[in-house]
Amino acid sequence: MDDEIPIFRIHITEENFNELIKNAQTSINMGDIGDLGDFGDKGDMGKGSLNIFGEKYTINNATMIVEINGKKESFNSVKFSIGGSSSRIYGRQAFNLKIKDKKKDLYGRKQFRIRSDAREATYLRSKLSCDMHNRLNLLSIAANYMLLYINDQYFGIYIIMDAPKESWAKLEFNDENSKNLYKCKNGGAILSGISTANTCKNENDKITENSEWLEFLDRVEKAQSPDEIEDIFDIDQFLYELVFEYLTGSWDHFLNAAHNFSMYKNPKNGKWTIIYYDFDADIGQDVYSIEMDLNPSSNDNDHNKPNVKDYIECTFKEWANKPPQWTNQSRHILDLLVFNNTTRFDNILQKFVKEVFNPSTLYPHIDELKKFIKPHILKDKTPNENGKCPGVINEFGSDYTFEQWDANSEFTSISGSFGIKYWILAKYRYICKSYGMECDPIYMDENYNYPVNKEIEGNPLDSWITNNKNNNNDNNDNINNNNINNNINNNGDDDKNDKDKDDINPSQSSEPGKKEEPVYKCWSELIGYPCCSEGNNMVYGHDDYGDWSYDFQKNIWCGLDAYHEPINDEECWSEIFGYPCCKSCVVYEEEEEYGKWGYENNQWCGIQSFCNSSK
Repeated sequence: MDDEIPIFRIHITEENFNELIKNAQTSINMGDIGDLGDFGDKGDMGKGSLNIFGEKYTINNATMIVEINGKKESFNSVKFSIGGSSSRIYGRQAFNLKIKDKKKDLYGRKQFRIRSDAREATYLRSKLSCDMHNRLNLLSIAANYMLLYINDQYFGIYIIMDAPKESWAKLEFNDENSKNLYKCKNGGAILSGISTANTCKNENDKITENSEWLEFLDRVEKAQSPDEIEDIFDIDQFLYELVFEYLTGSWDHFLNAAHNFSMYKNPKNGKWTIIYYDFDADIGQDVYSIEMDLNPSSNDNDHNKPNVKDYIECTFKEWANKPPQWTNQSRHILDLLVFNNTTRFDNILQKFVKEVFNPSTLYPHIDELKKFIKPHILKDKTPNENGKCPGVINEFGSDYTFEQWDANSEFTSISGSFGIKYWILAKYRYICKSYGMECDPIYMDENYNYPVNKEIEGNPLDSWITNNKNNNNDNNDNINNNNINNNINNNGDDDKNDKDKDDINPSQSSEPGKKEEPVYKCWSELIGYPCCSEGNNMVYGHDDYGDWSYDFQKNIWCGLDAYHEPINDEECWSEIFGYPCCKSCVVYEEEEEYGKWGYENNQWCGIQSFCNSSK
């Protein structure tokens, strides 16, 4: 690791800068998501056409100065754009960078991902994931840290990663103008059949002929044993990646969404090789998303609430088959390379654990990285006189606190995220016991003591999409913030997992409670946000609840639209289930048998009939 973090200074026109900030204002309502469908079969998201996060703003005429270890290098032609997908709903944005100067590059590379990793609190998950890959000598991208300035405005510390692009192939393999590098960004790339052929896109847009790619997919689909594809597929690399997903609780690569990887035909051995990217959702981050149920408060009778052990103490087969879109579908490549004979997979799994995925190896590395970036994290988490932190440009988005960074890097779980060291410890113990491995007795000791910050601790199974606003305050009652009592104690055990008394499925009937009708002044109060104070009328966003502004003194969103009492139905249909009727028309859940449901005043409510004509 370098002793000095490189500084990237991006320069764009004032007009471009203002448009960049404007484009960064991104939020999401649960109603925007709709039916996710089956990846690769049906459903918009599976085909990669679901665009609920907005268009990405691109600047083609940026310039850049990079400072590394006291030396400066200038670039006169740079493409700079907002990057990421779901990460766009957070306060800190991700960016993509491409050096367009024909005769210049940066250490042999021209394209970089500049990631805030705002989804997770620690700035460690992407770095650790890449480092694990590289320690095992797997074909992988690399990650490090950088400081970003745009027009001399400090944006903060970021993770910089190279990308498996054409320039990468040239640097790593001297493969100029590669014709066999495919990016599988959209969902459903299960490495079998014509659907994958169309889902994955060639990085070289000049290539129109894909016979080698089709031949590979066809041979995988027809193979009856690993020997039949050993000469054209790097099977070990593929199995290592499956092991990585299993150990880290990953839901955003091949096993679940079947995306966020590239396929490259290695010119040195003629084998197609899988290369993963985007690691911010790994190592115990947002693991509930493996269910592809982005609203964990709404479960049907066949889908019980999970507890922590469901995600740590499960076999690989259980993890691979957990996503509901694969329930009735066969993924031939998994049967072929894993389930028909697990010996090779099991050996790679145990090697991965012995050499890398263990506390003795990872804990010191985590401590080293934390010490290295801590001064920059502290600077980034310190608000200015206006209450704003550097780089938090999406006014709709959330940001983690310094205390959450520190705690979640250790053993403390927070909303939507297991503590990194806790996840490593718990998974390590489970694998060691399941496979009868000889493992470090210090960490296998159930009395091994570790600290948990109870003031910061939150529910790691919270949904990432419904907990976005005010992520810096886990005590806020966010929409659908259903506290499943995981009760992780400092011995690494979890007690009986009882549901919170307020965590009720709308489909289940209960006696209606008598509550005094609250008096609302603005629509935002229905979902727990105050009305804006007099004089605060700057509009920063708009959704189904009207216009929103921001109270920088209180560091909270506030509503601008005055509340008007609707003409309510004479009889409220949802009261027979114990829930009032909604005042607004924002639908969070729709059931064919029971109707449409909203969420207001920290409880479910039934959508009234006047909404049918008002929307």
